Amino acid sequence: MAAPAYAYTHSFTQAHSITFLSDNLRNALREVIRENGLSPANLMQDWDGIERGIRTWLRTRELLRILVEFYKPGASVASARWDFPIEYSGSGVDEDMWPDKAYLQQLIAKSARPTVDCLYRIVLQTKDNPTPVADFVDCTLRSTGQLSARQAGTVIATPHMTAAVMYWR
Repeated sequence: MAAPAYAYTHSFTQAHSITFLSDNLRNALREVIRENGLSPANLMQDWDGIERGIRTWLRTRELLRILVEFYKPGASVASARWDFPIEYSGSGVDEDMWPDKAYLQQLIAKSARPTVDCLYRIVLQTKDNPTPVADFVDCTLRSTGQLSARQAGTVIATPHMTAAVMYWR
C-alpha cells in the first residue's frame, strides 16, 4: 500500500482579502485627505472604530461604499467628495492583491480641491438593515449640489473583492 501524498497549496482566504482591502482603504483615505490640504489626524484617531465597521460589513457583504465628504462647517452641500464603491467579485486569482497608488495620485491631482476652511467626515454606506456595529448611527449624505461625479475605476483589488473610486468635482 502506498503512503498518502500531501500537497501544500498557498491561497489567500477571504479574511486576508478583508484585511488587505481595509488597510489599503485607510491608506487611500489618508492620501485623499492629506493631498486635499487637510490633516488626516481625525481619520487616524478614529480608525479603530471605522475599521470595525468596514471589516464587519465586508465580512457580511453589506458594505456598499466608503465616502469622504468635504464640507464647510454648517453646510448641507459637499464642497468635494470621494466615493470608494465596493464590489464583491475579485479576480478569483490567489495572490492577486494590489493597490494602484500611482493611479490614485493622478486622480487626486486632477480633482477639485476643497477650501482650507473645510472639514471632512468618513461615511460607510451599507445595504438596508446592516449587521449592527457599535458607535455607528444613521446619517444623511450632504447634497452634491453642482458637483458632478467622475467614475475612475479600480484602485484596490483582491481575489475576493475590489474597491473602485469615484470623485466629485
